[in-house]
Amino acid sequence: MRQINVADKTHIKQLLYSGLVLGVKDDRYSSFGGFQLWWYDKNRDLCSSCASGWADPRRRIEQFSLDDAAKTLWQNRDWLFVRNRDIVHDPKLKAIVHA
Repeated sequence: MRQINVADKTHIKQLLYSGLVLGVKDDRYSSFGGFQLWWYDKNRDLCSSCASGWADPRRRIEQFSLDDAAKTLWQNRDWLFVRNRDIVHDPKLKAIVHA
């Protein structure tokens, strides 16, 4: 994960739509190295977020519209990171998405 700067909510939407996985760093999140992960599913036209770990059987994935996700991520822009691998090339995240 590397920290990024975003210009506005439209920039966040573009990053999500392009297949990148964004993360919000916060002490509240014990999984994924302290990140809440966000990604966009073009087929369902929904953004998803997950703060529980890879092996957590109680994994909770929340769904948001692209606009709502951008709004939330914009509010957390000072702690916004991008995952090194996009969702297509990330087998662990693919497993969560298709679980």
